Amino acid sequence: MSRTRALAASAAAVLGPALLLTGCGIKPTGVVESGAAAKVAVAAPARTSMAYFVTPEARLVPAPQPEHTRDGPRGSLTGLLAGPGAAELEAGLGTRLPAVDPAALEQIGVGFTARDRVEARLPFPVADLDPIARRQLVCSALSTLAPAFDVVLRGTDTALEAARCELGGRPA
Repeated sequence: MSRTRALAASAAAVLGPALLLTGCGIKPTGVVESGAAAKVAVAAPARTSMAYFVTPEARLVPAPQPEHTRDGPRGSLTGLLAGPGAAELEAGLGTRLPAVDPAALEQIGVGFTARDRVEARLPFPVADLDPIARRQLVCSALSTLAPAFDVVLRGTDTALEAARCELGGRPA
């Protein structure tokens, strides 16, 4: 090996790791905030029943319920109370609502009690439901209606004060 090659090999052996340690000249930075998490658009035909399930971060996400669409608001609640299906579970979605016996799903009723008010009759107590569970019910009931309606949740124990669908702190 020639002396020039030997010097080049020695220099590469010494400088190579030093060059790797210095990187490409880009200085390290801290975490860069880039805004809110992405929103997912759910494509569904108009008037498709939607059941609102809950993410691990306690956000509501609509899931199309095409098999219940012809039943309007009642179908949305039936789909919701039947619980998340395989696709929803795979996506990490769940519910804050109590388990309902499939036979009790027939007791669900939805009807107008005023020009701008809907009542949802449910087969379980509603007084102790947490706010997210209440929002699941209200938003699901309104999924085939205009979001401007108020919804009264009537359970086996009481009727709750009328509410609107609130997604992320604002009416839908």
